[in-house]
Formats: sequence, C-alpha cells, structure tokens
Amino acid sequence: MSGGLLHHIVLDVADLGRSADFYGEAIGLEPAGRDLWPGEGPNASFLIGSGEYLVLVEVAEPTPDPRGTHIRFAVPIEDWDPVVERLRSRGYRLHDDRKGGLRVMGEAGLNVTDPDGHVLELELHGPAAFEFPPAGRGKVVAGRVEDFAIGSVTRIPEGQFFLVRLQDGFLALSQVCTHMQFAVTYQPEHYRFYCPRHRRKFTRTGKYLPRFGLDDTPPLRVYAIELVDGQVVVDTDVSIPRTRDEADRCVPMPEALLRGKL
Repeated sequence: MSGGLLHHIVLDVADLGRSADFYGEAIGLEPAGRDLWPGEGPNASFLIGSGEYLVLVEVAEPTPDPRGTHIRFAVPIEDWDPVVERLRSRGYRLHDDRKGGLRVMGEAGLNVTDPDGHVLELELHGPAAFEFPPAGRGKVVAGRVEDFAIGSVTRIPEGQFFLVRLQDGFLALSQVCTHMQFAVTYQPEHYRFYCPRHRRKFTRTGKYLPRFGLDDTPPLRVYAIELVDGQVVVDTDVSIPRTRDEADRCVPMPEALLRGKL
C-alpha cells in the first residue's frame, strides 16, 4: 500500500510465459519488465494504472483464490472489442455474471478465468454510463396536496420519481442514482434512499451520505414542480442537477396552501 492506494496486485502462476501471454497479449496490459521484484522468484510485471502494477510470480503450486474472489479491470471503450475478440480467439469462455438488470446504460461486463484459475471481471463504462436521463413522461399529476402527509415519501410509478412532502413544501426526486444510473429504493425504516448497485445511500432530501469519508456522488436529481388548483404536477422531461448545498431545498408552497385555505 502507498498513501492509502493499491500499489500492486500479486498473482501466483504455474507457467510465467503462459500467464504473461494472457495478460500481455490477450488482455493487452502494458509490460513493465521481468524480475523487477528481487527475491520473489521469476516474475513479470504489467502496468494497470498510474503507479500500479499487476505482478505475476511463478510458483510450483499456485494458491487457489477464495470462492467469490475476482479482479476487476476497467477496459477503455476503444479497447473493448479487440480484447473480447482476442480472448475468444484463444478459446477463453466469457460470460456476464450481472445479467438481469444489474448493468446500466453504456456499461458492459464479462468474466474470464486466466490460465491459473484467477477470475477477472472486465468492465466497460461508456460515456452513457455517466449520464442521468430523465424519466421523459411529460407532466405527471402526482395527486392533490392533501394526499401527501408531512414527512411522507411516495413513489409515483408513472413518473418514475419519489414525491417527498416536507414541512415547507415538496421535492420530486428522480429515482436514478447519481453514481451510475441504477434505480434507488426508499428505506422508510432508515429514512433514506438506497441504491443496491453500489450500496450508495442518500438522505430523504436526496443528499448523498458519504462512506469511508468519500463524498464522491452528487445529490439525487430533482424535477420541477407546479401547484395547479391544489394538485402537485411534476415535469419529468428535465432532471435538474443539484449541489450538496442545494440538496435540502424544497419547492415551497404558497402560504394559503400551508394554512389549508386552498
């Protein structure tokens, strides 16, 4: 470890030449050199990031990885098709373990097992994976103001948003997680939104709850709200980004509505 960041990954291999061909020629990692780590036995190193290495160490009997363990590699979009073709042409079986709704728009993933039984998950994140599309359902009438109790969080399926009623007004929160597009759910027992894709959590107003001290995800996006004849109308054609400081602001109701006179 260096400065809290991963410095290198070490894999036991039975045949250094065979494994170096897999990671260098098939996967396409950039070679860094042979036997760069004295005293470790025959080894080959590949660059996998800024100052990070994958190190293959030849041993008599490679240690099997624990069940469920895999190494994840992010593959640039321009390299994806060539890498997949090279692996298939060499007879490697490729499969996606996350089928069934766990891939977002612009994302792809394939698992492959190297010659020594180490499982790799290759991931592609195209530009669309970092876009947060609106529901695009037009203007949706969520209901009348009195239908929503103060403190309530109501999912409006036809608009794909959550309507949050606060003391001073409403918020219409997009259900699209601002980390990587997956749909959030509301956990009433915790008064928060939760995204099962990468376990991101958000407050009732959509503010991200940092984990491990990393505040790396914007608040959930919102939709514009109109109050028309006592009804809450939400425009789902444009999702509005917010800063963290803006995340607690709601759409205020007119004083007459707050007093129950409209």
